[in-house]
Amino acid sequence: MSEPMEERAKDAVRDVHRAAIRHQDDSLHQSAVEISRMAGELGHDPGPIEDWRPCPVCGAEPGASCIRVPGHDMVDGAHPERTTE
Repeated sequence: MSEPMEERAKDAVRDVHRAAIRHQDDSLHQSAVEISRMAGELGHDPGPIEDWRPCPVCGAEPGASCIRVPGHDMVDGAHPERTTE
């Protein structure tokens, strides 16, 4: 059985973020973020915010896990600053 279309779309956005890291191209990150936001506006689940937003506290790239930073608490493995709009 093939993967549901929504999961395939989320995987594709993650691939764009990985390419952005590999090529050090911030415009690819921005494009993937825009795609995720548009998907949300159209009523689709864009996935966890950590998948498409960098962390302002530890610098984790989209799709990467946050790392502990002294003086900053984490909630469910991510810094709250990353998950708050």
